[in-house]
Amino acid sequence: MGVVQLQFSKTQKVRLHKAKESLSSKMNSDSLVTVADSIHVNHEDGVLKGHGTADLDGQVVATLCGTVERVNKLIYVRGLGSRYKPEVGDIVIGRVIEVDQKFWRLDINCNRNAYLMLSAMNMPDGVQRRRTALDELNMRGIFEEADLIC
Repeated sequence: MGVVQLQFSKTQKVRLHKAKESLSSKMNSDSLVTVADSIHVNHEDGVLKGHGTADLDGQVVATLCGTVERVNKLIYVRGLGSRYKPEVGDIVIGRVIEVDQKFWRLDINCNRNAYLMLSAMNMPDGVQRRRTALDELNMRGIFEEADLIC
């Protein structure tokens, strides 16, 4: 059987290592899995694959990072349960939750809101110029509450 190889970036490797360290003190290290790790089922018959697992060439593998949980014949992976922390250079999707004087406040499913400044926007007319009070009054013409932004 072939081995599944996944390429992680440096930051992903650091995050995974930190998460494993924090969980290893609380739980058995055999129950910690990452994506594409094989889950040992000890050749049991009638094993049910739950959330976070998949069947790959007759073997149960994890589809997300977390801890292996077993309930009778059901095997599933409980996710690490951390919130997304955006970094510089990430492309995020946010929903406008407030239009303020010079910025839009966005919900990006993080523990803090994001802000999109009016000065950072390319105006619809395409002309690069200093933002005026008229632009601030017309902000709802560009984005309003409940709009999605990428």
